Amino acid sequence: MTETGTRVLVTGAGGFVGRELCAQLVARGYEVNAWLGREENSGVNFPVTPANKFVGDIRDKSIMAQALEGVETVFHLAGIAHVEGAEGSELQTINVEGTAALIESARLAEVRKIVYFSSSLADAAETGASEVTDYGESKYQAEQLLRQAEEDSELAVCILRPVNVYGPGMKGSLMSMIRLIARGLLPPLPTIDVKFSLIAVADLCRAAILAAESESSAGKIYTVTDGIAYGINDLEQAVYKALGKQKPRWHCPGMILYAAAATAGLFNRIAGRKSSIGTRTYRNLVSGNTFSGSPLCDELGFKPAATFYTELTTIVAAEDKKA
Repeated sequence: MTETGTRVLVTGAGGFVGRELCAQLVARGYEVNAWLGREENSGVNFPVTPANKFVGDIRDKSIMAQALEGVETVFHLAGIAHVEGAEGSELQTINVEGTAALIESARLAEVRKIVYFSSSLADAAETGASEVTDYGESKYQAEQLLRQAEEDSELAVCILRPVNVYGPGMKGSLMSMIRLIARGLLPPLPTIDVKFSLIAVADLCRAAILAAESESSAGKIYTVTDGIAYGINDLEQAVYKALGKQKPRWHCPGMILYAAAATAGLFNRIAGRKSSIGTRTYRNLVSGNTFSGSPLCDELGFKPAATFYTELTTIVAAEDKKA
C-alpha cells in the first residue's frame, strides 16, 4: 500500500481502462494527474480535479513537464486501443513515438517507475507464434523502447500485456456480438471448439496498481487474465440469457457468417465509418487465444475477482442505458 498523497500520472486517462484506473487510484489515496489526448473526453463524474487534468499531444514536452511535476509513477495507457480502422503510420506515431516522447520527459522529471499497458498481441510480434498485427507490432516496439530505457537509466519499468478487456463501456468484437444479438442481427454462431482469455477492467487496474507498488515487478512482463479459458459458444449462450432472449437451436455455417462480416466491413469502409465489425471480427470469434496469467498471481499475489459471466448483466445494463 502506498502512502496517501503519492502523485502519479495516468496517460490515456479518459479511455475505457483509464477512467477505471483513475477511480481506483483516487480511492486508494493517490494524487492523480490525468493526461487526456485532444480527442479524449473525461466526461461527467471523472474522479480527477480540473487542476490535475492535462490535455494535448503526448509528444508536447512543455505540457508533459507540467503533468510530470512531482510524479513518482506513470501509468501509460495513451495510444490507439483498437486495431480496426487504424493505419500503420497512425499506430507508429501514437503508440511508438508517443511512448518515446514520454520516456524522455519521464527521465527528465526523474520519474521512478512506468507501468505500461501493452497487449497480449505484442506476444505474437515477439515470438511469431500467431498472426502479427500492426497494432501488436506497435505495442511491442513501445515495449522495446521502455526496456532499453530501463537498461540505460534508473527508471523502473513493468509491462502488462492484458488480453481482451471486458466491463461496462467495453469495445471490440465481444461488444459487437452483444449488440448484434440484442438487435437480432447476428445469426447463431457455428459450433466453434476454441478457447480464449479475458480480463475484467477493474481487475486489470488492480493488477496495474499492484505492479506499481511492488519493487519486484521492475523489469518484468506480465500477461493479465482472469484465469478462465472461455468458449465462444458458451459466451454466446450467456449473452442470450442476459438479454432475455432464447438462443435458436440451429447454427450458422461458418462461411455464411464470414461473408456477412466481410460485407458489413466493406459497407463501413465505403461509408467512411470506423467499426469493429468486419472480417477481423469473425477471425477473433473463431480463433483460439489463451494465455497464462500465473506469474502475475504467483509473484504479486494478484487474484482476479470477476469473470465475464459475473459482469455480463452490468455490461448489458450499461449498453441499454446508452441506447
